[in-house]
Amino acid sequence: MKLKKIITCLVLMLSLVSCQINDSLKVDEKKISISENKNNKVVKKKGKAAVSSNGLIKYDTIYYDYFDTVTTFLAYTKDEKEFEKYKEILEKNLKKYNELYNTYDSFNGVNNISTINKNAGKKPVKVDKDIIELLEYCKDFYYKSDGKINIALGSLINLWHNERELAIKNPKKAELPKKESLEEASSHNDIDKIIIDKENSTVFIDDPDIRIDVGAIAKGYGVKKIVENLKKEGLNHAILSVGGDDVLIGDNPSKNNGEFKIAIQNPDLSAKDPYSSIINLKDTSVVTSGDYQRFFKVDGKVYHHIIDPDTLYPSQYFKSVSVIHDDIALADALSTYLFIVDIKTGRKIAEKYGAEVFWIDKDYNEYRTEGYKNIED
Repeated sequence: MKLKKIITCLVLMLSLVSCQINDSLKVDEKKISISENKNNKVVKKKGKAAVSSNGLIKYDTIYYDYFDTVTTFLAYTKDEKEFEKYKEILEKNLKKYNELYNTYDSFNGVNNISTINKNAGKKPVKVDKDIIELLEYCKDFYYKSDGKINIALGSLINLWHNERELAIKNPKKAELPKKESLEEASSHNDIDKIIIDKENSTVFIDDPDIRIDVGAIAKGYGVKKIVENLKKEGLNHAILSVGGDDVLIGDNPSKNNGEFKIAIQNPDLSAKDPYSSIINLKDTSVVTSGDYQRFFKVDGKVYHHIIDPDTLYPSQYFKSVSVIHDDIALADALSTYLFIVDIKTGRKIAEKYGAEVFWIDKDYNEYRTEGYKNIED
């Protein structure tokens, strides 16, 4: 699946949390050994188990095979057995939503977004109810965003995606999509041509040239579902980070104020300080969209993956936009929406949805909502 989000810094996030632990916890000499799942390329991690004042132990693990990004899971549980229970639930859900919401890949026995696209103009596709719910959410946000976030623009997004993939393989042959091709692809943008039959659980694209791209919303929406399932099973203290979509589940039991420290990556990769902001949060979510991970160069100019539907080219307003909101699905959608509108418009949108936002523009100027300033170190 196309990666949209980057990046609240996972390595620092874990180290910051670890630093907090050292301030108020005693260390159990028992080693943590997180088992390796061969299918999911889980990294084995060994270290000292930190025990909180209420007896909870910190465990963490990393995955690489879902949503085309890195997933980090850090949880405080009473013992390793409980952690393994949550890890099993997480792996099952990551696999499920990665397969269902995938735009580019097919999986045996799974009808997903890619399947719907392959049948555009041909026939309705029977799909899981989670796809129906996602597409309904995307359609609703299309109208809330005045058409800026349009999942029917997949044909346009694909042109940029394909050129980026070719450029990564052979930078010397990198080139831009032809303007005529962009204009033709973008003309197939009618979201009402994506016909959802909720009763029969089918989706039909009534235009053979429309393709669905859910990259602006699907990851956050999937993470929301995953967190809901983890909470139902009793998880109360954790961080789940899926490539820049971060959910803080409950509070940090190693700190009196219950807050986790989260670092926002500096989009200026040559800067001495790798972090633009460090914030203190609990029981909420933060999502960052940036131009500094998914990009390619043509004649020395950078072209990133967040496309402005008005210009048909990568948006030029910002380098990075971070959104804090209790609803991770909404935070995910807003981070793209705010990336492709100017700062004045963005401030109004942030206020409308009750989101705290941190912007870094193309000249590395920084802007913050008032509430964001109150949670920043």
